[in-house]
Amino acid sequence: MGEARAAAIWPEYPDDCRRTSRGGITEGDRLDVAVLKLDEALSRQNARTRRCADWYDQQRTDASARAVQ
Repeated sequence: MGEARAAAIWPEYPDDCRRTSRGGITEGDRLDVAVLKLDEALSRQNARTRRCADWYDQQRTDASARAVQ
């Protein structure tokens, strides 16, 4: 019963939140270029983590509001 209620409350986890990032560095890249590529990849992944955390926090808030009603 609890699992059925949980499934009804929580939507599917967004595909974007399951993605991972690669640095995009290739053999022969200069060190400064490699650092820039890694920094960009890390920035993208950090932004994705923040979006997913915000999504999760909103789902919890919404679920709590529904449980009170």
